Order: sequence, then structure tokens, then C-alpha cells
Amino acid sequence: MRIQGVRLSGPRQLDLISQDLFPLQEDEVLVRTYQASICGTDKNIYQGILPPGISYPLTRWGHEGGGVVVDRGRAVRKFKAGDRVMSCHVNGTFADHFVSREDDLHPIPAEMDMDLGCLGEPLACAMYSIFNSGVQLGDKVAVVGLGFAGQIMIQGAKRKGATLVIGLDPLVRKRELARSLGADQVFDPFDPDCEKAIAELTRGKGVDVVFEAAGREDSMNLSTRIVRENGILVLYSWVMEPVRLAISRWHDQAISLRTTCVMHLRVPYERMAWFDRLLAPYWQGLVQVRPLLSDPLPLAEMGRALELSCQPEAVKVIIRPS
Repeated sequence: MRIQGVRLSGPRQLDLISQDLFPLQEDEVLVRTYQASICGTDKNIYQGILPPGISYPLTRWGHEGGGVVVDRGRAVRKFKAGDRVMSCHVNGTFADHFVSREDDLHPIPAEMDMDLGCLGEPLACAMYSIFNSGVQLGDKVAVVGLGFAGQIMIQGAKRKGATLVIGLDPLVRKRELARSLGADQVFDPFDPDCEKAIAELTRGKGVDVVFEAAGREDSMNLSTRIVRENGILVLYSWVMEPVRLAISRWHDQAISLRTTCVMHLRVPYERMAWFDRLLAPYWQGLVQVRPLLSDPLPLAEMGRALELSCQPEAVKVIIRPS
């Protein structure tokens, strides 16, 4: 059997390739990909910003996605042929099939359709941040960066009882989308009056909780400036380049820092124990996801999909191999 996938030889150097499938190891599962999607980290890798330990060429690329189990190694007990699963690791989901260790998959809940179920990993990540943000009834909350996770954080903060939710993003389209999903106020963070407006909305105190979901030096410093004394700074983004931060307030005004990424819980069983709980708000209809998704593109147009993901207006780009 041959797997159709991609190879990234360097920044923006993408080829479609065909590779032989080697015999499965005893703890491995073969999955026919139904859907994959592009993460902000994938976009950075495509543009030449590499996480520690990653180098070109990449022939096993993509971690968001899922599909249907085709085969399994002899020691696999959790899954069988026909089961619907989501990827929870860099399993090479940018392909028509991918191979994963048993512990790096999670079953798609019966209540979720395949379109949302294959987004389980990024959905769980955003919801874990909301669950662990410390947002309380009556809080004033800001979300800096209105990409996929940021748009979910807007909705989650409202659901948790925040009375004022502020969205910040330089793009009009993303601010309008946040408004439609429940943001009370939206601002361009580069507007010179932005911070003054937030101060007025919070009676000069700052917001109780700020989600940093843009992953930039300027967004991290903005988040530090607009959170109140003794407030909570929720760090969601993976910042892969050196940044210069003004952190005096973190100490002087007792800002609480929370890093919130469920995928960085290194023990698989601890991570997986969260997943069903984190995914429930989606299939219960408490959070809207479909307005955040692009129209699906085939694997043959992976280059176009990646270029689309690099456009500032993109939120979540979807690939359907078949």
C-alpha cells in the first residue's frame, strides 16, 4: 500500500509525494484520513519559523485531523477497524492515510459528526484554556487575537458568565466575526485610543482576565498592560521566536500567569482524561464552530491551502484528502 502525502523541503517548498506504508508496529493504528486542518504552528513551519527540534525536510507533517481506522497492530486494544478517531499528535495527517501510536489517538464522541470530530484536537485546546482561565461570573475579559482559538474564547468567556467581553484584532473581518459570536466590544489593538477605551470600560482598573491568543511580542505586552492588578494573564499561543517583554507588572502587581495547552500535558492518560469533557460543549451546541471554517480543499491543493492559511483573514483552513 502507498500513502499519498506531502513533503516540505524548506520554507514554502511543498511537493505531493507517494510513500510505501511499512508494516504496522504492534502499538500502531492505520487511519484513513477524512479531514485535516492547518494549525498556526503549521503555518509558521511552512513560512520557515521552526519549533525546537524540527528541521526540513518534513514528510510526516500535520497533527490536526482524523478519520476511520483501517487496520491495527496486534497489541492495540482501544480501537478496531471502522472506529472514528481524532489525531492527538504529529501523526502526518496531511495525507490520505496516517499511522499513529494507539496513545496518540482519541475516539470521536458519538454525538459529534466527522467534520467537527476531526477538529477535536484544536477544539479541545481552546476549551481547555477556557476551563482553566479563571473567568468568573461578572468578570470583564479581553481576548487578544481573534483567530480560531480566540473566537472560541470569546464565546466561552460569555458562557462562563463574563459581563464584558472585549475582542482585539487588527482585521475588521475578524472583529466583525467576534461581534457576531458574542463580543460586547471589539477594538483594533493598533488604534492609539484602544487602551484608553478599555480603561474607560473597566473604570480604570483593567480587565479581570486576558487571553493572549496572537503569539506576538506586541500582543503579549498589550495583554500585560490591559489586565488589572491581581488579574489573570492566560498564555495560549506557542511563541517560537525570541520576544522582548515588559514584565515588571507581573511581579509588582501580582499578575497570575496561566499557560493553558492541554496538548502539553506530557502523560497521555492525563491529557486524554480531559478530552471528552472539553469536547462536550461543542456537541451540546454551546459554542459555534462552523462559521470559523473554510470550504474544504483537496490534498492535491495543499499548497493553495497553506497559502490561504497565511492570509491574515484566514481562521481555520480545512483539507479533505478524498
